[in-house]
Amino acid sequence: MQVTLMGPGEMGHWFLADHDGNSFPFVTRHEDHPSAATLLGWSNQVGITDRDSLIDNALDFLMTHTGEDFEAPAHIADFFRQLNEDIDL
Repeated sequence: MQVTLMGPGEMGHWFLADHDGNSFPFVTRHEDHPSAATLLGWSNQVGITDRDSLIDNALDFLMTHTGEDFEAPAHIADFFRQLNEDIDL
């Protein structure tokens, strides 16, 4: 399932959107940037261990790829499938 990276919003949150206009809250805290970016293919640069630098590098990755489509990680694809099943009821 393809999803589009959207963000950051007014509160700095990021979302993954499906092609039906539904969204999944992807980043809701500043500390979430590295784990979220990793799900989309980012990897930390060798030798960077400082927390703030990790977050900044992950944020740069997300900013670079805003609006691009990605293959949804399994738990996010499941979220959209369930949402669409509930809508069809």
